[in-house]
Amino acid sequence: MTDTAIIQANMAITSIEWTRSTDGTQGYTWNPLRGCSKISTGCENCYAISMAVRFSGPGQPYEGFAKSNPCNWTGVVGMVPERMKDPLRWSRPRMVFVNSMSDLFHEKVPDTWIDEIFAVIALAPQHTFQILTKRAERMCQYFSHEWHRRVASILIERKSEISKKQDIQRLQGRSFGALTCGDHERRVLPNVWLGVSAEDQQRAVERIPWLLKTPAAVRFISAEPLIGEMNLGVLCDGLDWIIVGGESGPSARPCHVEWIRSLVWQCKEADVPVFVKQVGANPWLDPGELARRRSEPGYKPLHDAKGGDPSEWPEDIRVREFPRSAVPS
Repeated sequence: MTDTAIIQANMAITSIEWTRSTDGTQGYTWNPLRGCSKISTGCENCYAISMAVRFSGPGQPYEGFAKSNPCNWTGVVGMVPERMKDPLRWSRPRMVFVNSMSDLFHEKVPDTWIDEIFAVIALAPQHTFQILTKRAERMCQYFSHEWHRRVASILIERKSEISKKQDIQRLQGRSFGALTCGDHERRVLPNVWLGVSAEDQQRAVERIPWLLKTPAAVRFISAEPLIGEMNLGVLCDGLDWIIVGGESGPSARPCHVEWIRSLVWQCKEADVPVFVKQVGANPWLDPGELARRRSEPGYKPLHDAKGGDPSEWPEDIRVREFPRSAVPS
């Protein structure tokens, strides 16, 4: 099998630890869009760029979306029609990370494309969809402008695509009902989790307030790659989940373990579940803690390349919690 065939065949399966069901079953990605562009320092060593560049040759999936010299996005964003219906083909419930290789709320993605994606999500209520963006303001604006009416219209047109084996009444109760009933400002799809990336204090302050204004079944932040100390304070209020992780890869910037420890403590104080994904490829301990760790029986340096093995971390940051519920808020 060629590299192109491999990426096309396997892209749905992911090893991202937080894109799993709470029972630990395999997580999946769904990429109905391709292409992106850098927006902040958190994008500097983006894993998606290097992967896209690898498959950007003639006839390959990311041709025209990424370039190798220099390694970067081209700024082109496009829909992938052949991937749009993937979730409708998956019968068993899955945790699905949407657009792991792009950003659903990129400024070049028209509302009509986003509407189409949410229509598919509404037609697949058995799955839970995790959507993560760095463009928090655009996301909030999208959900403030009659999105539900547009998506409901698409659903009405697509009724014929619903399998007879599905429970139509249940589907209508979870999707049509969620879109056409209730308070406009708080209308949500119950199988959608919305999150924003925040790599440092500046981006947390800029992005989290927009997330808190956006109605969602679950609101979460991904503090990854964590490249600076983050004090969330009242920003924790209204959050359902926080993911924390240091940067991986050969050019990984330092992630101070104390920054991770602080976020774990803040989450505990605010009663917000926290998931520590990794300490990164370049974790820093303060000299005193490093000396203590080295004196412990069985001490070993990190063997996991991305610092993703909890057994190699200080015990107090070995925390991997999931949202307690997906009750709309």
